Amino acid sequence: MPAPTPINAAPPKLAGARVVVVGAARSGLALTRFLLSRQARVVLTDSRPSADLDPAVTELAREGATLELGGHDSGSFERADLVAVSPGVPLSIAPLAAARRRGVRVVAEVELASWFVKGIMIGITGSNGKTTTTALTAHLLSHAGLKATACGNIGTPLIDMVPRAAPDHYYVAELSSFQLEGIETLRPWIGVLLNLSPDHQDRYPSPQTYYQAKCRLFMNQGAADHAILNADDPEVRGLEPVIRARVSLFSGSADLPQGACLKDGGIVVRNRGREHRVLATGDLPLFGTHNIENAMAALLVADLCGVPMPKAAQGLRLFRGLPHRLERVRELQGVTWYNDSKATNVGATLKSLESFPGRRIVLILGGHDKGGDFKALAPLVRDRVAHLVLMGEARSTIDAQVGAIAPATQVATMEEAVRAARDAAPPGGVVLLAPACASFDLYSGYEARGDDFRRRVLALQD
Repeated sequence: MPAPTPINAAPPKLAGARVVVVGAARSGLALTRFLLSRQARVVLTDSRPSADLDPAVTELAREGATLELGGHDSGSFERADLVAVSPGVPLSIAPLAAARRRGVRVVAEVELASWFVKGIMIGITGSNGKTTTTALTAHLLSHAGLKATACGNIGTPLIDMVPRAAPDHYYVAELSSFQLEGIETLRPWIGVLLNLSPDHQDRYPSPQTYYQAKCRLFMNQGAADHAILNADDPEVRGLEPVIRARVSLFSGSADLPQGACLKDGGIVVRNRGREHRVLATGDLPLFGTHNIENAMAALLVADLCGVPMPKAAQGLRLFRGLPHRLERVRELQGVTWYNDSKATNVGATLKSLESFPGRRIVLILGGHDKGGDFKALAPLVRDRVAHLVLMGEARSTIDAQVGAIAPATQVATMEEAVRAARDAAPPGGVVLLAPACASFDLYSGYEARGDDFRRRVLALQD
């Protein structure tokens, strides 16, 4: 196995530098603490007022940060030596554009972190499945005795890894399109692109610009690096000729001579002329056809990191899925209830629907519309959905696009959605919360939405 590429580039001098941190959520707070520890002069700015932010923000003022809350001071941006941006902040906002015009360097948190983290970077992105694949990959490496941490968009900012960094530590980073927009030199030794489907169309002018942001994961890789691609996704497979890294493929439908695929009802990994049967798909502890793809991608990473496949198979059997991702909540009177609140775009909902054969699904859709094309759901709704329950801001939009395909009920709240789903569920059926929308019309995030659904389902009486 070739030596992995360290991810740290030559870092700039931070002591005394004027650095603006944009966004006072988890990544912004972590960035500010790190920069203060390096004696930078930090301005932490957020468009939201102090009352809407974590109390930890005001504590940073006592540690030396200057707070500019409730709006941005463009002068601070233009006087800065460096601007570091949290993933939730669009790079197109006016103060950032003005800073760039004056020659100020504007980067994402993960880019800045990559200058200082000493270790081995594994970057995982895709429209769907990246959180599960990130957690599973770190689990497989750790189970095999390697030092590995899941970080990035999964919850722990990469910048938090700097104090504990070690050259032999694997940093398995979930990377969103928002984060990848702001990278310059970040270079993962292994980059994984799981799939591409339209998402965040409220932020990107077209699906193609969103795809281009995702593909920045590979832009700094060279011949000593590795790219893992989904051979079944035409948009992803089409990148193979332009990627400079060594490409490994995974597929749930094709028989690949090299990579990961299915054979005789099981996952096999083929590498360097050898074939390893890892495990039967029926033994996979994760539910859903898309999780077979996620497992194959994680196994390819493990193989590249030197993990013996029998050890990887053992780790895979021990992995437990993450909440809100096709999470089985309960069975009640012959109907099984699933929480897939993390299905926040149309592509994710399609993956969910593919996991349930037969026309027996009551599908709960709706929330805050991110510009999704709900008409793409039509074929699977026609084939597999017995009833639609449409909720939230997007319910009328969804009804106009697919409501004529299956019986549909519009509701305003989760309480009403659960009640309507119970009434509509056929014997032996499935109730599936897979909203194809963000949650911000009614909830603080998809976790809160999924928790509410789970709580109400568990409260149902026989």
